[in-house]
Amino acid sequence: MTIQNILTAHHTAAANASVPSVLTPQQAKKAGQYNAKRARRIGWSHYWSGVCRVLGISNGLLTREDFSQYVAVFQISKRISGDGMLGPDTWRRMRAEVRIVLKILPQPGWLPKSAPGRSPVKAISVEALNLKAPWMAIALNEQETNWVNDDGNAISEGDTRVDEGYFEACPYMGGNPWELKLKHTRKINNHHWCAAFVNYCLHTAGYSHSGSAGAFSFLQKRRWRFKALSEPTRGCVIVMRHNRKNWDHVAFLDEVGDLPSNPEGNVNSRKHKNFKLLGGNQGGDSVNSKTFGNWTLYAGKDGFGNKSPYLYPLKGEGDENCNVELPTAGPHFCGEQWV
Repeated sequence: MTIQNILTAHHTAAANASVPSVLTPQQAKKAGQYNAKRARRIGWSHYWSGVCRVLGISNGLLTREDFSQYVAVFQISKRISGDGMLGPDTWRRMRAEVRIVLKILPQPGWLPKSAPGRSPVKAISVEALNLKAPWMAIALNEQETNWVNDDGNAISEGDTRVDEGYFEACPYMGGNPWELKLKHTRKINNHHWCAAFVNYCLHTAGYSHSGSAGAFSFLQKRRWRFKALSEPTRGCVIVMRHNRKNWDHVAFLDEVGDLPSNPEGNVNSRKHKNFKLLGGNQGGDSVNSKTFGNWTLYAGKDGFGNKSPYLYPLKGEGDENCNVELPTAGPHFCGEQWV
């Protein structure tokens, strides 16, 4: 179904009453508040005329609630959640088209016009990392772009839907594959998304990833390609479990701290508390870098016979099989389950 077909189905006969009505007034109000608040941070407010063209809006001076109705129509046409919120997931679907502008439209008063505030959290470019761990640059950019407000405070999961987009890099939910076009049928709201975030960053960088929403999937060498290092290294994937509450978590090693060399097995973090992990669904259900205390870091065995909790991602060049429909820096191999 095309966006034009959906728009036509919801238009009334009168030209001045042509706003679609796929959202309830309450949903449109919530989406409108989100769009007004997040437009600058996500970056689409700068392309207002192009966004309107893609959405089929002929007059830019519309309310934020009406704008959200058009966004919902676009989302439905792309088979994603039709909540009316023009967040990062929706923006990725349209930003290639918004540069084509046929007519300059006026901007409504609710659309922020000033440049976004400078966040105290700085993303490190791929070049600055010397291409050794480009997935870390992607993770840091996600944090700066989507998880920090203009005032510098962290944004929690409850205030955004960004985390749902990360699950597109996880075709394996509960061990069973599912088609990305059926994403809207999957209940991923409030699902633990630490593994989805790791998968998203690795896939985007063009590196092997498990494709599973389970943290412990990263301990399985058949699911992805990694090298178990003897030395803790920034960018390693760390899989761990809380020693008392049995919470599972996976994230990237950001600061090595006093983690031991040559562990030859699991590491109890109670003896090593000065390291930091950069990941999703942590520190207030957000993306950030933080220390962890009473956890066990689990060792995984790679395809070379090495065993360590420091799992360094590999590309798997020459044997590419990843079929995630997300943009990526390059082809890469994931695991046996993708064949």
